[in-house]
Amino acid sequence: MYHAILPSEQHPAAERFLKQLPELVAASPLCRRLKPFSLLIDIAPFTLSAQPHSFIAAQFNLSPRAARRRDNVIWQLLAQHEPDLYQAVLNLVQTMPNEVSQQAQAFKSWLTELLSTSVMACDYCGSLSTVRIGHRLNFRCCSCRRTFNPLKKYQLHQLSHCELWLPFVDLLLQGETCKTVNRQLGINTNTAAKWQSYFLWIMEQQGFSMLANYCRVKRRQRCRQIWLDVKAGVTFLPAIASRFRHKSHF
Repeated sequence: MYHAILPSEQHPAAERFLKQLPELVAASPLCRRLKPFSLLIDIAPFTLSAQPHSFIAAQFNLSPRAARRRDNVIWQLLAQHEPDLYQAVLNLVQTMPNEVSQQAQAFKSWLTELLSTSVMACDYCGSLSTVRIGHRLNFRCCSCRRTFNPLKKYQLHQLSHCELWLPFVDLLLQGETCKTVNRQLGINTNTAAKWQSYFLWIMEQQGFSMLANYCRVKRRQRCRQIWLDVKAGVTFLPAIASRFRHKSHF
């Protein structure tokens, strides 16, 4: 997992840290109450790729609090024994790995093609004799006369304002917060949070798991930077009201 995200020059340090980790865990007083020790070793690769606590918790069937405690211990061991690698993980957001970039381009191409298609096989009879109707992605079959929406199979029919989906994906790749999305796209912060969950799920369903993980990493890094800015007394712009009607958020 970390090989695709960490800079290549840090791979030897990452492998060295993972190899030494069983001894470090056994000797560290920080780990005495975090049994089984093997779980810390399993979580370490996720820490090296800066995965969020919620993701680690889901992967290992832990509570968010338990995942956070173990992740924090690994961070401390990393800072003590591999400071350069520790800094590299903190600065993970500086560059986008090539494979992630390729997946991002492929996902956006898939989404663009889905939104712009003018011919779609009928969901009911399979006929290609269909016509697009309305301003949303709805089709009517000329054979069976039924209407269908191809977005339903991806759960995207529940999201409105499809003209904003691609700009939203770009902001998602940058790790921007819901308030930033609110300011730039004019959608409600609750809507932005809902879209984030949907698009991360769709990325994984379409085989872009690395891209989804990268977006989570970017978001985590962005939130950490905002927290540091808040501590430093940086002033932020307030959220603006949505330019869309409230009923369109759901």
